[in-house]
Amino acid sequence: MTGPADGAGREFWRVSLEDLAVAMETRQSEYGNPDEPLKFKIYRGRPRRPLTTRVPRELTTVTALDEPALSTLLRYGYGISRQEFDTDGTWPYHRMVASARCLFGVQLYVCLADGVYHYDAPHHALVLLRAGDHRRLLADTAGAAGDLPEAVFVLSGLFSKTAYIYRDYAYRLCTQEAGLLTGNIDLVARAMGLRAHVHHQFVDEPVHRLLGLDHDEEPALVVLPLHFSAAGIRRAAVPRTAEALAAAIDPIEPAVVPGGLKVAQACPTLTKVNRASLRTDTASFATAGPDTPPGSAAPGALPLPLPAADVPEAGLADVLRARDSGPGVFRPVASRVDGVALWTRLARVRTGVTSDVVPAGGPAPLEVYLTVGDLTGIPAGCYRLDQDSGALHPAGAAGGGTDAITAIERVTIPGPVFQHMNAVVHLVGDRDWAFDTFGDRGYRVINQEAGLLAHRVCVAAAAQGLSGRIVNAYHAEGVRAALGLTERRHTPVFQILLARTGPGGRVIVPVEPEAVE
Repeated sequence: MTGPADGAGREFWRVSLEDLAVAMETRQSEYGNPDEPLKFKIYRGRPRRPLTTRVPRELTTVTALDEPALSTLLRYGYGISRQEFDTDGTWPYHRMVASARCLFGVQLYVCLADGVYHYDAPHHALVLLRAGDHRRLLADTAGAAGDLPEAVFVLSGLFSKTAYIYRDYAYRLCTQEAGLLTGNIDLVARAMGLRAHVHHQFVDEPVHRLLGLDHDEEPALVVLPLHFSAAGIRRAAVPRTAEALAAAIDPIEPAVVPGGLKVAQACPTLTKVNRASLRTDTASFATAGPDTPPGSAAPGALPLPLPAADVPEAGLADVLRARDSGPGVFRPVASRVDGVALWTRLARVRTGVTSDVVPAGGPAPLEVYLTVGDLTGIPAGCYRLDQDSGALHPAGAAGGGTDAITAIERVTIPGPVFQHMNAVVHLVGDRDWAFDTFGDRGYRVINQEAGLLAHRVCVAAAAQGLSGRIVNAYHAEGVRAALGLTERRHTPVFQILLARTGPGGRVIVPVEPEAVE
């Protein structure tokens, strides 16, 4: 479908990515804020299903999504990975994925053969919301047909957890984080022999009714069926409507401990763009790949071919336990990092994802730009990573040279230290492709697809012993110029700083799983 040129999604895109001062003008302090919500969503009076805390130290293929496999998938997918003790209570819990201020506004719901559950991460348990098998219903909301999934995960945005600081800007953060979590679940499931099919497009009302969600306060953002084989997944031939699917579901109102602000009253812009993104029938779903890659090569510069290097896949469980965003002040330390190994890992990040927004087998719909500071085997400079060959195409106003990192530093809000920075990754999306194809839903689509890739980038960095800090505080026009992007439609959606970092001033203790014998 084609959205209007001045739709709510496009306008929010302009403000949240192009006008940083406006986007941040309503930001609140995180200290002593009376709107601060609870650290976790808590249900009262619902049956609980504890999961085993004995999970393997390594991820291996399973043949059934039984209780141990489900526990492993959830523990490494969205479990608590670290606890912090000296932060005045503001950032005490860390998980397997990154989150702005460790707020973790994204919630995870699990639909199994016996019921629909909410994942209670601090207790590593499932809270039953509704009995019965509703996996087929969720597949129908996403316009999917074929074999019944082993499970269907639903990711939602509990906006109040993030909006108490960021107000309307929380919509960008929550959609980004839904993508980050989607990317991690996809990686963990893949390591266990499961295949995730990412659905950004689904009819919203029946999903909200099934889970007992308020579409203004906590909308569903991603529907994620899990199969042991991708062969049985296909698009349904008969369109479905939200009205017809919702009519078959009795409403529920599970008791939740209240906390935080009311988003519909406090965040009018967020509410407007979220409502504009809702879908009522599967006939409006679309699939299309973006146009040719953005930008142009630096004059006279030849691409660098990807060297043949034996870079084995790192153990995902170890990498996820090690992944971090660096200390509070991102301060790199001088280090030697194998650039060719990192390059080889980054060359893999856009492949292997099954998503409903691009043609089957197509790569993720964003381009990867690598600005190199201090990496062995790659000259300093700015490059676009070629999806097909893995080559690095020199890009940017200056092409190569040590000024490339400095150019990014100049258009980043002061805070991170750029001295000794190993590299910066930018994920560039085509704004017009997103909104022309998906209407106002395009804002969700491009942020969530970018988040999925961003997590893969952070995992690739962690495998090299690097911290990956996602930084939204950049001037998009300045980054666009630094990368050599000539059209405003091509927008840097994510900026990820990669470096080895020194110890910060915080006490962070790993939360280790109880290993299986």
